[in-house]
Amino acid sequence: MIDTLSPKDNPVNSPAKRAIVFGMDGASMEIVKNLADEGHCPNLAALLKQGAWRPMVGVFPTLTPPGWTSLSTGSWPGTHRVMDFNIHKPGQRLDDTEWGINTGLSESEYIWNTFERADKMPILVKWEMSWPPTVKKGIQVEGTGPGVSNHHQLAGYHLFVGGKWAPRRLVAQRDPETLDPSALQTVREFDPVEIREATGWRNVPRSSRPPKEVELVIQPLARGRQDMNPGQRGTPRAFHGLIYARGSHYDRVRVCKSKDAAHLVADLGVGDWSDWWLDRFEIDGKKQAGYVRTKLITLSRKADEFELFFPQIWPNAGYTKPLSVAKEIDQHVGNFLQNPMRDALGLIDDDTYFEMLEFHHQRLADVCEYLTSTRDWDLLMTETHASDYTSHFFLRAADPHSGAQRSVLKRCREGVERTYASIDRMIGRLRKIADKDTAFFVVADHGGTSQQHQVVDIAQVLEETGFLKYKGRGKNREIDWRRTTAAHVGLVHIFVNLKGRQPGGIVAQKDFDKVRRELIAALYGYEDSQTGHRPFALALTREDAEMVNLWGDLVGDVVYALRAEFDGAHGKQLPSVSFGMAGQHSTFIAAGAGIRRAGLLAGQVRVVDVAPTVCYLTGTPMPRNVEGGVVYEALKEPDWHLQ
Repeated sequence: MIDTLSPKDNPVNSPAKRAIVFGMDGASMEIVKNLADEGHCPNLAALLKQGAWRPMVGVFPTLTPPGWTSLSTGSWPGTHRVMDFNIHKPGQRLDDTEWGINTGLSESEYIWNTFERADKMPILVKWEMSWPPTVKKGIQVEGTGPGVSNHHQLAGYHLFVGGKWAPRRLVAQRDPETLDPSALQTVREFDPVEIREATGWRNVPRSSRPPKEVELVIQPLARGRQDMNPGQRGTPRAFHGLIYARGSHYDRVRVCKSKDAAHLVADLGVGDWSDWWLDRFEIDGKKQAGYVRTKLITLSRKADEFELFFPQIWPNAGYTKPLSVAKEIDQHVGNFLQNPMRDALGLIDDDTYFEMLEFHHQRLADVCEYLTSTRDWDLLMTETHASDYTSHFFLRAADPHSGAQRSVLKRCREGVERTYASIDRMIGRLRKIADKDTAFFVVADHGGTSQQHQVVDIAQVLEETGFLKYKGRGKNREIDWRRTTAAHVGLVHIFVNLKGRQPGGIVAQKDFDKVRRELIAALYGYEDSQTGHRPFALALTREDAEMVNLWGDLVGDVVYALRAEFDGAHGKQLPSVSFGMAGQHSTFIAAGAGIRRAGLLAGQVRVVDVAPTVCYLTGTPMPRNVEGGVVYEALKEPDWHLQ
């Protein structure tokens, strides 16, 4: 598409002078509308009433990297080429993939760079899939991926537990890292401590019981993605916990930097949070400053059950562009927090998670308010991942068809409602930033659904149908490429192990189409052993995958989709699915300057239509490589540029 406007002739009479785009990862239009109608989200309900909305068709796979990149560029995955969390490397072995959270992979222009090209000021606050920064004149605060997928945290959460403590799980089956990178599979989820008699302490407070102690060792770089950590080696840092009895039983913990109880950083009763404090940690031999906080979740009367929680330790510098913005935030707003502890859901109690989530959302709003009040701006983009966190944890068992017990259904339904209520309060803060000249958009990259049946494991399917072969057993089990004819890459792609294309490929070129036909037939014919149903909704050749906006050499030789009841929260479902209380339709809501009070739109809205609509409303050129169109049906004056 050719730019119709340039920076020099940018009209001053555009319907909107600026735009706010608020993103919710994994928020289906179905669930947003349901919760707004039920009264849980008054700000979203107001936007729905004041503007235009529609269930939006997103990308396939219904996944974070392609979804946010399409939202931010207005182009499909086949064009921008950010296909997945794990992307095929042409010419390499099929298990050699590229990590998709990287703006350097996109071959399309991001909307914030389009605004800069028009001499306009964009501000990005934790906008997903925007790191490393591409802003040149604008401002960016963080912007990597879900939870642990970031380049800056000094340490992930630490959950120190002792005695009779047990996790608070909902379901046994966890989502794989390929779908939810915050669900790290190979790290210990909590930190056991020994509760013992206190020895060697000074300045011990008065206690009606003999004081006890625990050693609390913070491990820098713990519970982060190794390939994204800000270093290779973290030096352990010990704090000391003194358990004592102010009353008739054990009821307090004093957290200290040494065994001197006068040098405390916190003195806590059950349910108490400490204040944040700035501390220093050593990574690769260098000291780095980060913010720390702790909560005493559990302490039994006899001190035979103990639970102390430290959330993510985030630095006070280095996570913004320009770097000076982090210093401003530190001085005028307070500490930043990127992850509200999604990776601790099911370990800590739900109340503790939601306390952190509320802090996270309010702090994001604080940063947005500060940045927009201290400089001229034209585009504000900010995002929450909490809606996706609830999809992976609470929503999966919030519908009766999940088969969950009544108590679990209640807990999960409340978790979904509390999540969106917190998001809605953040939206309320952002609405106050918007004036009469501001267009306000609420969008999502994909949706999320509950789970009915066991999630289909494509590796198991390919093994059972004879395409994927293994050698060895247990931990030594690995793919036998000398006998494997096809293997999966990322979420929905299956590649033939083709001779001359893959190192060690075994399928001759003359058999390529035959193998693909056999693959497609095997997927359609596959029956789930537990239900007797056929879980595959779609199986296409690469050439036919253009119908789901996938093309090019990064796309599998065969692309497949699962029926919603055989998938987890999202990923392998088609983007048009509705299922139970939710679905895979992305959220699209537009209100404010230039938007008419249209309600439910009749025409289709696609994820690639968001960027061009924002640009058109604000009189900004179209992003290079844009493939989406303007949602004219939502506009008060569709032909304003002709006036």
